[in-house]
Amino acid sequence: MPNISAHMIVAEEVAKRLNINSDEFIKGNLLPDIIDMEDSHHKVQNGVYMVPDIEYFLQNLDFSKDLNIGYLTHLLLDKHYLSDYLGSLYPNTNIFLDGTIYKDYDYLNFLLVDRYGLNIDKLENILSQYDCKILKEKLKYNIECLKQKKAGKTKYLNFESFASFLLEISDTISKELFDYANKSSKLYIRIRQ
Repeated sequence: MPNISAHMIVAEEVAKRLNINSDEFIKGNLLPDIIDMEDSHHKVQNGVYMVPDIEYFLQNLDFSKDLNIGYLTHLLLDKHYLSDYLGSLYPNTNIFLDGTIYKDYDYLNFLLVDRYGLNIDKLENILSQYDCKILKEKLKYNIECLKQKKAGKTKYLNFESFASFLLEISDTISKELFDYANKSSKLYIRIRQ
């Protein structure tokens, strides 16, 4: 799964494209990684990775709230990141096994926060107002990851390529959400394209 800064960049980009101005949408984008649920990602096997089963998620959850639209946005980014981005760079190789990619995330978080001007204090404030389902340690860890200023050389991810992917996939996810809104009477999005 991509790092927290990637999820927040995509959340902000999708929100701009779909005219969503909601703290609940931002919360939903991080919820799968910080709530205390055994299977918050509804995963199925796809090649070397377990990816979110979007169709299962669409059939079983209520999408009438911005929080759930944010949750779907998170799952879509995870799916595209694993299937499309990493799948094209490292076919038939699970690069999570040796743990090195997490060091890449440490280096990339600060660069992405800096490039896209993510407001960490605002994010922390939004998430701290959420109910007890958030695991405080996970929330604290994710916020600290955004605040770190680690320098180093990445092994798997190229910063420019990854940053470009995030903008491109924001367009794709926005279109997917728009299509889901048109197909489902359960998904309500205030979209103006």
